[in-house]
Amino acid sequence: MAVAGHKSENVSDRAAKQRLQKERLQKDQRALRTHMRLDHAFVELLHRRTYGDIRVSDISRKAGVGRATFYAHYSSKDDLLRSQFRRIVSPMLRPIHGGACPVDATALFEHIQSAPRLYKALTQGENAERAARLLRECFEERIRQMPGLNQTPVPAGLNPDLQRAMIVRFVASSLLAVLECWVENGSSDSPGDVQALFGKLVGNGISATEPLGPSR
Repeated sequence: MAVAGHKSENVSDRAAKQRLQKERLQKDQRALRTHMRLDHAFVELLHRRTYGDIRVSDISRKAGVGRATFYAHYSSKDDLLRSQFRRIVSPMLRPIHGGACPVDATALFEHIQSAPRLYKALTQGENAERAARLLRECFEERIRQMPGLNQTPVPAGLNPDLQRAMIVRFVASSLLAVLECWVENGSSDSPGDVQALFGKLVGNGISATEPLGPSR
């Protein structure tokens, strides 16, 4: 009887674990579907309005969820935008090894050219500065991870961490400026040409921070 009871407990435990795993999987799938609905609703709205004209209530209504559900996934509209940047935009920035400019943004420029209205919504209109700041911060986060920055020579007497922070901000701000100007002017030039200009601007700027050779 004791053996039978032990087996019964094992079967019961396994059933409970399986039930919990199933419930957890269903919960994860629901959360994923909600994320996708919020993402799609946000992008659709950005194709029709500027970032500053979109409210959390607009996003939740478009996604068909309540505001409480939105806030269960994101703390704010900025948080949603930051999440999309990190997942979609940041991977488009690729490291360049051994070049004067540490970043290849060609894939990002190609994406912008395929969806110019989306980027106009982020860089123009009311509160454009807020969206631009978030975009720059995500650029900085991605650029900071690139190994080429750790190879940048540091002039004697300058704090290496400070210089690298300045270079990261310079590269990210330059990329944002190039992006904004390109979008404002119709984004008709080829992504390759825009990357070449961006690389030249950034490469020259970074080169200016290199230590000078011995004076003659």
